Amino acid sequence: MPEETEKKPTLFLREATGLVREVSPWASVSAIFGLVTGGVPLLIASWLFLAPSTNGIFSWTMGYIVTLLPTLAMAFLFYVAGVTMPRSGGDYVFNSRASHPLIGLANYMALWIAFALSLGVYSTLGATWLGDLLTGLGLFYNNSYFLNLGTWITSSTGTAIVAVILIVYAALLSIHPRIQWSFMKWSGAVTLIATLIAFVGFAMVNKSVFFHNLANLTGVSDPVGTVVSDAEKNGLTFFNPIYAVALTIAPIWYYFVWYNLGASWAGEMKQVRRNMFYSTIWAVIIVAIYYMIFTDLYIYAFGNRFTTAYAFLYNEGISDPVANALSSIGPFPPFFLLVATGSVALYLIAWFAFWWPNTYSNVPLITALVRYLFAWAFDRVAPAKLGEVSEKYHTPTWALITAAVIGFIGAMMYIFITWLSIVDITIVFETSYAIFAIIAAVMPYVRRNIYERYVPIKTKIAGVPLITWIGIAAFAFLVWALIETWGNPVLLPTNILTYESLVVMYGLGIVMYLVARWYNNRKGINIDMLFQEIPPE
Repeated sequence: MPEETEKKPTLFLREATGLVREVSPWASVSAIFGLVTGGVPLLIASWLFLAPSTNGIFSWTMGYIVTLLPTLAMAFLFYVAGVTMPRSGGDYVFNSRASHPLIGLANYMALWIAFALSLGVYSTLGATWLGDLLTGLGLFYNNSYFLNLGTWITSSTGTAIVAVILIVYAALLSIHPRIQWSFMKWSGAVTLIATLIAFVGFAMVNKSVFFHNLANLTGVSDPVGTVVSDAEKNGLTFFNPIYAVALTIAPIWYYFVWYNLGASWAGEMKQVRRNMFYSTIWAVIIVAIYYMIFTDLYIYAFGNRFTTAYAFLYNEGISDPVANALSSIGPFPPFFLLVATGSVALYLIAWFAFWWPNTYSNVPLITALVRYLFAWAFDRVAPAKLGEVSEKYHTPTWALITAAVIGFIGAMMYIFITWLSIVDITIVFETSYAIFAIIAAVMPYVRRNIYERYVPIKTKIAGVPLITWIGIAAFAFLVWALIETWGNPVLLPTNILTYESLVVMYGLGIVMYLVARWYNNRKGINIDMLFQEIPPE
């Protein structure tokens, strides 16, 4: 009998992913909208003091427009990644093929950790904003029950309980892709309706009535004059609107991030090219319009100088009669709307319009985390268990459990062990997006064979590929943004733990590659050859 020959291992984990194309364009856009905007209007109101302008509407509107241009450039690069390699973790797959796999893994391991920690962070913020809802009712009605309940929810124990609930519900929804993406579609529709109602409410605010009601609530006869005066006495300066535009760019860039995550589920998109275009380019434009309308309405409704000065006093912890009277809630737009209108229904709808995207975005965030783990397993750089897919639900079960557990750990870190969470994830976003941009720019030259085989957009301007022009522009902007914001106590607080964390986050990817290369070489699998191909569908 002839000797049986040993079966040669395949390059990838297996010959088919086992995933199905369930994601419609509208569901994907809804997911990106939630991921990018979830809770951000509440941050915008809290951070107006970062760009104090004598004409806030002009400065912030122009800031959004100016920042939109490099953001669209970066979104275009992720669009190219998604349509070039429409697989799970599509932007990681592109990044690791457009450069060296070691660079791609280091970059996306850091991003993965940042996103996983964000799952915990934004779950805790969801708890905080739920507490603010109840606190607002307590302040408005002088009701101790609502005040105490709001205080408990924002305590460590209450926040932990709510955060765990938000993570668990998202993980459970992520088990069944069809149900999950239907949920995303309808969540987007409900958010749109609530947002329109809230915006109408802000537009109808009578500023004089608001200030009168605020005076009655706080016991301060001139709340605006008092707040502005105390803020200016303690260092707040209202700048020329043109100069203030430059100050808006750093926080606005942060408000736009996370639009790359659509590429992580590109392997499950219906009509990939149209879906990716909607999920990146159009989604970013929609978000920009949303931010501009909200910021302008908020400033117009409650006054530029008051909203900016109040945010400054609250964030700096400066004693002031108005800030002291409202110290349990801070610059919370739905609460100001309640004070101005007295409508509890409008208060609840406005709160829901801002809180719900932050909450439902946990579902696509977990999906993205799972798809990156799955992609690593398929590339044989992570345990094969992470690449196992449920035959019933078409979901990577072990990867899902892993992502949920890491998110839970992140939430507990931010609640109970604050000194461990010093690293600001904004640093990782700016750094990793910049790395992605420069790799995309040089890809046509350093990975010409990959570029020629896979990239469908090969337009050239003056003999230079379009992707190179756009990649260089996006990279330059991100380097500038990182330099401008490094060390900012609000946006990018840094210390020795920050640097140590960054070394660990990027270093883990390098270690993962080296270990995987050694392990697979022993099994006769050429990792370098694997990264010359894209994974099967």
